[in-house]
Order: sequence, then structure tokens, then C-alpha cells
Amino acid sequence: MASKVDLVLKAFVTANRPLVRLLIGRGATFPAVMEQLRQLFVEEAIAEIQRRGMKPTSSAVSLLSGVHRKDLRAREHGAAKAVSPSTSAPLGLIGQIVGRWMSDPLYLDGARPRVLQRGAEPGAFDQLVQSVSTDVGPRAVLEEMLRLAVVRVEGERIELDTRGMVPRGDFAAMAEALGVNLRDHAAASCANLIDGRNLLEQAIYVDEISPESAHLLHQAATRAWRPAFARVMRLAEKRFARDAVKESEARRGARVRFGVYFFVEESSEEKSE
Repeated sequence: MASKVDLVLKAFVTANRPLVRLLIGRGATFPAVMEQLRQLFVEEAIAEIQRRGMKPTSSAVSLLSGVHRKDLRAREHGAAKAVSPSTSAPLGLIGQIVGRWMSDPLYLDGARPRVLQRGAEPGAFDQLVQSVSTDVGPRAVLEEMLRLAVVRVEGERIELDTRGMVPRGDFAAMAEALGVNLRDHAAASCANLIDGRNLLEQAIYVDEISPESAHLLHQAATRAWRPAFARVMRLAEKRFARDAVKESEARRGARVRFGVYFFVEESSEEKSE
């Protein structure tokens, strides 16, 4: 019977195979990854020791992480620098604008984001931008959204690319989104497994279907995501505004990420073609 360590390692390999493929495809070698992984083990070992109310000495960190003491950074005996898992910054300006566009009835045509016109009148693009922030001009925002391939523009008509909020025109932004999205997805799974929590983490699976059927499922999943996003985003905005007024700063330390994904794997015959 496999031990819990064996089961977790098997899950780790399964989950990280696509990331290893990405690393190899972008020229990251094993020694470079190993150095990052060693540092990550050290940081998380320190965080775990501190959660237990103990001092993260070199011996304790080495014992918990498996990293040899000679590979640990020099630190004063019994007093290590506090290291905690990083958290992402709040949604950037573009993300906030897209979120309002997809959730505010003023900018919706039924359940779909409306095609907007330039201008400051109610329901126009400039008014949308200024309703989120007046620090950056609407033209500069539009240019950035075009660069990120978030919108399509025809004359004065501005259409949101409803494929989603992933900035497909910027590799650095896409890589950052990959990191924070996968981190929080993994954090939800690990919290359910380790801490016995009941965070939402569900998926459906079907195989032995045609590429046409997979395409139809992708379209159905996209349609299902839009109203769910709009409902959650509207509530998020209301709660953010409410908590900013009624809750103390110490009580406003929680953060939430809600997302969805869809993946289709081609058959081996299609890959070879």
C-alpha cells in the first residue's frame, strides 16, 4: 500500500508535467529549476516552522526541507528572516475595467458585454474607464488593452474579446497570470487535502469524443462561465465597497480568486499529423 508521501509525490509529478514541458520548451534547464526549487523548499520550511511557533534555525530548516546546511544562506543562529508565501497584488487597472465591463448592467447587452463607443456619455468606453479610475486617460487605457489583445477596435466601436481576461498579447503578463492562477488552484486542492477544508474545486471529465464534440463543449463552457463571472464580480464589488467603510483594516486581510479552465487533449493521431 502506497504511503501518503508516495501518493503526494505521484500527484506532484502528474500536476507538474505540463510545467516541466513549458520549462523545457522555453530553455529552462534542470540545474536552474533545481536551484529555484531548493530556495522554495527553504522558504516554505521557514514558514512552516514559524507557523508552529518555533525559531527557524538552520538545523530545523535543514531537517524539515532536506536541504543541506551548507546550502542554506548564512543567517544568525536562531533568528532567521521571516519569509512567508507571496500574495498577488490586487487586480490591475485593465483587469478592473474588464471586470466591470463584464458585470455592470450598464455595459451589458443581456448577459454579454456590449460593443462600446468612444465618449464620456453614460455607457460609453471613456465613462467605463473613468468609473474605475481617473488616474489614466481612456486613450492610454485603450492602447494598452489593444496591446494586450483584450479588445478589438473598428472605427469608434470597441469590442471586448470575450475569450477572457488573460492578456494574450503579453508573454510576461501571461506568465504571471499562469503563476498566480495555478498557485491558488493548487492552494485550494492542498487545503482540502491537508486541512480538511471544503473549498470549491470541481471538474468534469469525458474522453473518447471527436474534436467537433470537444469544440462544442468548449463553447458551452465559455457560455456557462460568463453569467457566473458576472454574478460573482458584482457581489465582489459590493462587498469590497461595503468592507472598505464598515470593516477595520485588520479585518480586511482576506483575498479571493475565482476562476475556471477548459482543456482538450488531441488524439495521438492528430498530434502526429
